Amino acid sequence: MLVDHVPDADLSRPRTIALGRLSDKSWPGPLSADGVAARLGEVVSSLDDYYVSVDPRAKTRCIDGRHDPELDEANLGPQVPGGAPGSALAYRLGVDKDDLTRGTFTGDAELMIEAYVRLGLSPGGHRDDLDQADGVGCGAIDGLRAVLDCMTNPHLVEDHKRLVKTILDTDFNRDHYLRVMGAGLVLQSRSVAYFHGRGEILDLLERKAPGSVSVLRGRHCEAFVVVNLVEGTTLSSNRFAADLGGPQAFGYDLWRSRQLVQALFPLPSHEVDRARFIHARVMLTIATLMALTDGSLQVLLRLPADS
Repeated sequence: MLVDHVPDADLSRPRTIALGRLSDKSWPGPLSADGVAARLGEVVSSLDDYYVSVDPRAKTRCIDGRHDPELDEANLGPQVPGGAPGSALAYRLGVDKDDLTRGTFTGDAELMIEAYVRLGLSPGGHRDDLDQADGVGCGAIDGLRAVLDCMTNPHLVEDHKRLVKTILDTDFNRDHYLRVMGAGLVLQSRSVAYFHGRGEILDLLERKAPGSVSVLRGRHCEAFVVVNLVEGTTLSSNRFAADLGGPQAFGYDLWRSRQLVQALFPLPSHEVDRARFIHARVMLTIATLMALTDGSLQVLLRLPADS
C-alpha cells in the first residue's frame, strides 16, 4: 500500500510517498538497511527539508549517498546513476541504432560526455578514497557487468519490472521495456569486450571537463532510495546523512533524465527515442540497486505538489 507521509499534508508542497522495501526477496548486492525501518516516518516527514534548488552550472552528481567533502549546498548539481557517463549505457540499450555487436562503453561514454558539453550541461562523476583493485570507486560504473547480469536475470525480472512500472507509472510501455531488455541480453553476450577499459572513463571525463570528478569518502551506508520528480531540486546528501547520524540515501533525480532527453532528442520525430531512453535509464537504475543492495532499502517517491 502507498502511504503519504502525513494525513494533513500541505498540498502546496511536494508529496513524499513511501513504497516500502525495494523487495521482499534477497537481492545479490551486499548493502543492507535492516534495522533502519523504524526511522522511516522521521525521514519521510522531514525529507523536503533536505531538498534544495539545483544550480544549472554545477556538475552532475551520481546517486551515491556517501560524503563529498567538496560539496557546496548552494551549488548542487542533479543526481543520476553513474553521473554523466552513466547515460551512455542507457543510450546504447534504448536508442542506438548501430549493431549491438560493435562498440565499447568507453566510446559510448565519450560521445555522451561530449554531448553534455555541447549542450551546455555540466557532466560529472566520482571516485572514492577506498583502495580499488579494479575500479574507479563508482558502483554504477565499476559494476556494470553485474548490473547487466541483474537486469537480465530471470530470477529477478519480476521484481525488476514491478519497480520500473511503479516509478514510470503511466509512462511505462511494455514494448519499450522488452526492447531494452532484449538489447541487454544481446550486449550481455559480449559484455567482457564492451566494458573493457571502463576504468579509463573518469580520466576521460576529467580531460573533457576539468574539475568534474569528485572523491567521495567512506563506505556505503545507504538505507533509503529517493526517486525525485520535482524539477529543479536535488538532495543535499551530505546534510541528510549528517543529520540522520549515519544512514545515507541513494538520490535519483528522474526529472533530470527527462530533461536530458529533451536536449538530446529535441525533434518531434524523436518521441520514441525519448521514451526508450527513459525506460533504459530507469531499468539500469533498478538493476544497479540489485547489484549493490540486498533489497532491504526503503523506497521513497517525491512528487510535485500538483501531481
